[in-house]
Amino acid sequence: MAEPKATPTNSQSNQRGLALISVLLITAILVGLTTQILSSQHLVIQQNQNTFEQAQAVQYVLGAEELARQVLYDDAVNSGPGVDHLEEFWAQPVLPLDLDGIGVMQAYVLDLNRCFNLNWLATDTDKSQYKRLQRLLTNLQLSLDLADLIRDWVDSDQQVSGLGAEDSAYQLKTPPHFAANQPMLDLSELNMLIDVDPQEIQVLSKEVCVVPDTGSKINVNTASAKTLYSLDAAVSIQNAEAIAQSVRNYQTVTEFVQNHPEFTVVQQQLAVRSHYFMLVAQARLNRSRVNLTSVLYRDPSNGRITLLHRDFGKRFGIGINPTI
Repeated sequence: MAEPKATPTNSQSNQRGLALISVLLITAILVGLTTQILSSQHLVIQQNQNTFEQAQAVQYVLGAEELARQVLYDDAVNSGPGVDHLEEFWAQPVLPLDLDGIGVMQAYVLDLNRCFNLNWLATDTDKSQYKRLQRLLTNLQLSLDLADLIRDWVDSDQQVSGLGAEDSAYQLKTPPHFAANQPMLDLSELNMLIDVDPQEIQVLSKEVCVVPDTGSKINVNTASAKTLYSLDAAVSIQNAEAIAQSVRNYQTVTEFVQNHPEFTVVQQQLAVRSHYFMLVAQARLNRSRVNLTSVLYRDPSNGRITLLHRDFGKRFGIGINPTI
């Protein structure tokens, strides 16, 4: 006679139920951990990819800088007489360049001898450059106070010029700081002037430049209309615009003045050759973007190029428009 089957007790059923719940809980935890690990790995991979692309973009813009150095050097040693103009190869912008299908790069070179050098005011004992800056500010419809503020920022003394400011005023600001009392190193210093309108600084920055040579000259072959207009009261804005819009390749300052006698008084301020340049470059690879501005000096005696300043922080297209 067969023995009756044993039926599970409540205790055994509870244990099985607990075991099942434990298995499900452990499975859920393992799935969660696996998901977290995979997510973390994906994040690390993405971060590594972004880091790689960023580093690659940096190399592209540094390559553009090296190319600009070579082009400017070749121009100096192979282009005959010491004349620079906007029809030369160095002055042509690089159109968007495809980077193996993963991004694009753009670049252009600006002549920094084509604009008003704010550092002229550092040694402006007769206030001639100060008056020229005022003339430029008037044409741009900007506050004339900027001329005093810039003069006090770059000169070496603590004497306040007109509506300018020296250390005593800057020490009252938050945070307190000092006037530089030396030539500017970069146009960004304009943002440190006391109580200035950021929009006015943005407008002015497109028409002026900063180079260390307080005796630098204006290249008449590349100068902008507003820079030419600022040089002397005898120059009308109409004449300045006509010159800037023309194709210029003057071989000497004398030739330029013969064609434009209104510049006779300021011809010592003029040149047909440039020594300071700025490369502006941008590389974009997927979600990575790198901007570079590099200030370059070209030795007139041998064409050798020296890097004066490199900045990865400025946005692409900042500063002077590369076209007249």
